[in-house]
This record gives sequence, C-alpha cells and structure tokens, in this order.
Amino acid sequence: MDLFHYEDKPVKNRGSVFFWWAVVLLLLTGACLASWIGSFYVVSHPEQPRCYRILKKLKRLDAPKGFPTTQAPRGDFLSATKLLDRYGKLGPAELARDNAELLRAYLMNYRESKRRVTYVVGKYDVVQTFPLGATDLFPSGVAVVSQSLDLPQVLLESVFTAPSAMVSAIRSALPTGGDIPLQRSHDLFALIHVARLEDGRMQFTTVPIDYGAWQVKRGSGGFHLTSPEDLEKADPKNTLNIAAGLPIVRGERLQQGIAAYVAFRRKTLANAKDDEVALAGPELVRFDPTRSETDDAVTPRVVRQPAQNPATITPPTPAPLRVAPTPAPAVPLPPRPVVRGTPKPVTPPTPPALISAPAPAVAAEPIPTPVPASPLKPFRRVVSTSEASRMVENFSASESVLLSGDFVVTGVLGQRVALRTTESLRDASADPTQPGTSAALIVVDFPAGTTPPAKDATFTRDASRPFAVRDVIRGRNGQITIVAAESK
Repeated sequence: MDLFHYEDKPVKNRGSVFFWWAVVLLLLTGACLASWIGSFYVVSHPEQPRCYRILKKLKRLDAPKGFPTTQAPRGDFLSATKLLDRYGKLGPAELARDNAELLRAYLMNYRESKRRVTYVVGKYDVVQTFPLGATDLFPSGVAVVSQSLDLPQVLLESVFTAPSAMVSAIRSALPTGGDIPLQRSHDLFALIHVARLEDGRMQFTTVPIDYGAWQVKRGSGGFHLTSPEDLEKADPKNTLNIAAGLPIVRGERLQQGIAAYVAFRRKTLANAKDDEVALAGPELVRFDPTRSETDDAVTPRVVRQPAQNPATITPPTPAPLRVAPTPAPAVPLPPRPVVRGTPKPVTPPTPPALISAPAPAVAAEPIPTPVPASPLKPFRRVVSTSEASRMVENFSASESVLLSGDFVVTGVLGQRVALRTTESLRDASADPTQPGTSAALIVVDFPAGTTPPAKDATFTRDASRPFAVRDVIRGRNGQITIVAAESK
C-alpha cells in the first residue's frame, strides 16, 4: 500500500474564486447605496422632470391641491416694491436656487417646506391673456400677464387653472387694460418662479392656491378656478408637464404681448378726452358663491368683512352670486394713493424776555426788551404741471411744492376733483405717461365744508393761491397723477 498516494495529487487553487465573489459583493453594495441615495434625491426633488415622472408612476406624489383661505400655509405678503427689493439683487445662481425651492414647495403642497410662502399683493393692469395647453407646465387654464401700477418694471404672471370649457369666460373677464387688485385679506397668490428679462424687467409667476371664484366689478361675467388635483381626477391626462419649465409666457410670445399692450395704452390715452373714459376700466374682484345642491365643486369661503354700522346695513337679496355692493360714483376716479403729508413749518423756541434789574440810585436809561424772532417759513416753490410731472420718480415731501396753472374740471367725487390743464386738452397727442408734459392728471382734495368746482368748470390758480402738491405717482395705465390739496 502506497502511503504517499494522496500527497502526489495536485491541490486546486481557489483564491481567484473568492476574489470574484468579493468584486460581486462590492458591486451589489454600491448598487444598493446608489439606489438608496437616488431614492432620497428623487423624493426630495420633484421639480426635476425625471424625478417628477418617477414619482407619478410610483404614485408617491399628489397633484397640487387647493387650500381654504383659513387653512392656507403661513407666509409673507409682498408688494411689487418689496418683491423687487428681495429678488432684484440676486444673481443667476441664487435665483435658480430660489426658483427650485419655490416650485418644489408648491409641488409638495408645502408639507415639508421650512420657508414661509411668498404671497403677492398690489394692483396690476392686465397686459394680455394666453390659453394653456399640453406644451405648458399647466395643461388647462389661462396665463394672465399683468403689469404693476406702482412699478411698471414688475410683470406678474398669474396662472388660472380651470377646465377647457372655462377658458373663454376667463379671457373675456380679463381684457387688456383691466385691473386685478390683490388684497391681503383674501387673495392667496403664491410665488413659484422669478425670472429676469433681457430688458431688465422682473417677471414673477404666481398661482392662486385657494382656487376661488372671480367676477367683474360692476359688470357681468365671472369664472371659477379648479385646482390641478381636481383637474387630474377628472381626466388623468391633465398632469403637470414639468419639462415645459417656467415662466409659461416667455420669449417672443411675451414680447408680442407687451407690444400689443403698449399700442393699446397709447391709443386709449390719446383718444380719451374725459377722465371717465380714460380712468374707468373693468376690475376683477373675488366673490364667494353660494353652495347649491347641484353644484358641490366649489366650497364657500369665509371672508372677514369690516365692521359696519347697523343702521346702514341693507338686508341681502337672494341671488346666485354674493357681491359686496359698491356705490357707483358719478365719475370714476383713480384709487386714492398714499399721500405723504406736507411738513409743517418748524417754529424755533421764543427766547425769554429779559427782566430789567432794579433801578440804581443814579437814573439810567431803561433797557429795551428784545422782540421775539418771527417763525421760520419753509421754502415754497411754485411749479407748473409739466414741472411737477418730472418729479414722478423722485418726489420728496421734505420740500414745499405748489402747483399753478389753468385747469378744467373733468370729474367730481365728493370733495375730490379731477383736473386737466387746458393745454393738454387742446393737444390730441399729449401723453400723460411721459414726465415733463402738461397732460398729467391732477387730483385735488378740497377741505370739508367748502364747495368744490363743478364738472367742466375752468379756473386759474396763480402763485398767490396755488395748490399744495402732496405726491406725484403713476396711476392707472401708467399715467402720471399729481395729488394736491388747497394750500394753507
């Protein structure tokens, strides 16, 4: 028997097998980590088109829903001036980062957002409306581009999502030149994107997350909005197209809309001989429709109304739409601007009178008592309408500015009177939007107890009895408005 029989057999080398098994395990570990990290990225970045499609296929992301006014997320209400101050100084990289956060919070229904929602307020003039389609981010509805009345360089893009049957009603209720007043009490226009245009303007895209109902003030026509969640439930094809990007109206389509708006504004101002025609325009207001048995799609919202005198409350009349009654003035005037008061003259303290000492034994002449100095009078400068219109961008109430000229009354509302210069009414090409012209609108507040001049009356105010200029602003349609009062 050979004792060395097993020692002569060669032993197989298994080291290569363990090596390849280690490589496979490392690859599987890397794939597991990649899928784990990738899942976190997909869930936390729905603003990316690929991530949004994955989440929708896995049914892990709901469409944006509507918020009742009383349950909306907390936020900051910013006017056009504050929006420009916050976002106008950001660079391209910072603006792109903020845009991603704004859209992400909106797509996730503000569940995990740590930032306060930015709501837009102010008054805006409609530039043009654009219907939405499958190539836009929102599949159905209307995109309304408007311009701030306070800062013309601020454009507001409001996305009104609604079924296709409601598109014509929305566009007819929002003609070019109409007003959209956004108030803090009940308008929730959430900011979702900010863009800087080539000409230096800023375009802000908003969505009314309460998706309420709107109606033309003192007119006919209205519409209801529908949230993307309800649109998707009605038709699964109505999903958001994230790849389309924001803003919705951009490039050549936006430039054509702005050009058409400029032409419309010039034509309206050139042809208007009366402030009733130049200043009156459709204004869109919110209303809360009553709930009916046949229509449960719209939930009525509670809006806080200011306290009223019980003696002046009129019992409501049953009607399908509940609109707050607004008395129609004889001649519509622009909304009363915030007026900066004229500074009062500063009176220096009167020096005390000198008391003479007791008369000595020797007779002496009496010491004369000094006369108190007269109060200082502020510098008063009398200007014409054309000179006052140049102050629209840099008016300051620190100086006393007085207004003189020949005026014609074009409108009266209580103690407020709208005036135009006789020179501007004779010139058909006068443009009240350009500084340095006499075509500006003058709004004068006459004190209580006095009788303001009647409409179509003409009068002259010279340097002996001028008007005191309180403010110079841009009003409706971009025209310059001089706010004045009787000088003291």
